[in-house]
Amino acid sequence: MSSKRCKIHYRRLRRDNGQFPDETLSAKIAQALNSHRGTAKIGESVRNRIAGVPRADGYQRVLNNVYIGQSYVFGDICLFSPGQMQALLQLTSDPAHATLDEVMRAWEIAESRAPEGHEYLHGIAYWMAIGDHFYKIQHVALQTKASEEYLTWLLRDQAQVIGADQYIELQAEFDRAQIGSDLGDVKSIEIGGLVPETVRPETEGGFVEVQKDVITHGSLGEKVAAGWNKGKKVLVELLGEVEADKLLAQMPPDAALEVTVNIGYRAKKRKFEKEFMKNIASGLRNAPDGEIRIRGVDGEIKGDDARLSADMNIKKISDQSNLLDIPHVIEQILEVHRRFLHDGKIVE
Repeated sequence: MSSKRCKIHYRRLRRDNGQFPDETLSAKIAQALNSHRGTAKIGESVRNRIAGVPRADGYQRVLNNVYIGQSYVFGDICLFSPGQMQALLQLTSDPAHATLDEVMRAWEIAESRAPEGHEYLHGIAYWMAIGDHFYKIQHVALQTKASEEYLTWLLRDQAQVIGADQYIELQAEFDRAQIGSDLGDVKSIEIGGLVPETVRPETEGGFVEVQKDVITHGSLGEKVAAGWNKGKKVLVELLGEVEADKLLAQMPPDAALEVTVNIGYRAKKRKFEKEFMKNIASGLRNAPDGEIRIRGVDGEIKGDDARLSADMNIKKISDQSNLLDIPHVIEQILEVHRRFLHDGKIVE
C-alpha cells in the first residue's frame, strides 16, 4: 500500500484568555460526543454533527468518522455543499487527430451531479485532541479557523458543554528549535504575502515588520563625593543653591558631608517581550504559513518552518486513492506527539 507525505500541524488550546472551562479540550469534546441530542448521542448520529459554515451559505461541515481513545479524541471534518454540481474538464477525445483549432481554442467544461445518495466533498481534514494539544492534517478549505468554528459550535451550541459566551481558540506555537530557546530571541516578525520567486525577489514584497519599543534601565556605576566643598558643589548642581542650603542647614555641627551619586541610564530598546509574542502568535494563528517570516538570533525562518509541525508518511487506503488510512493517521499523530514531548518542544 502506497503512502502520502503529510504535514501534521500543531496547535494548543489557549488558556490565558479565560474562554474555556478547567477540563481539557479532549475531555470536553468526548463529553460533547457522549451528550444526547434528541434520542441519540451526538457521537452516534452523523446528522447531529452537521453544521453550517459562517459567511458561506449553502456549505456544510460534518464531523464524520470519530474515535474516543483513552487519552485522545480523533475525527475528520468534511466540507460539502448539498446538491452542488461538479465541474468537469472535457479533454480532446483523440489529441493525435485533433485539428490545430481544437487544440488552441479551449477544452469544453461540463458539469455533473453526484450519484443519488452522494455529495461531492470539497475537502477533508483529520484532527486529534490530546489533552489541550491539537494536531491536524488540514485541507486548503479546512484550516485551523474551520476547526475552531466547528468545535466551538459542537461544544457550545450543539452539546452545550461549555458556556454560551465561551469558545475555542487554537494557539499556534513557534518552533523553538528553529527560532531559539526563548521567544525573546526573536527580533522581528514580518507579515505579508510572499512574492513568487519567478516574478521578482522576495525582498520587494510588501511585508509589515511588527516590533515593540520597551524601556530599559542600566547602571554605569557609583561615585562618592567626599569633603565639604566637593559635596556641596554636587548638591548645588543637582538641587540648586536654595535647596542645597536648606539641606546643609539640617546637618549636625560636627558631621562630615558625603554625597553618593548613582549614575544610570534610561533608553528605548526594540525587542519582543514574551507576553507580546504570545499575543502576536494568537493574532497570526490562522494566517497562511507562507505569509509569515521570523527573524531570530540565528537568522531567518519563513513559512512552515516557523510554526511547530512535523512531516510524516501516512498510508493511503489504496494505491490509486487520495484518501488516508485512518488507523495509520491516528498512529502517526500519536507518534508526533510522543516525539514533541520527548524533544521538549511541548509540555504536558
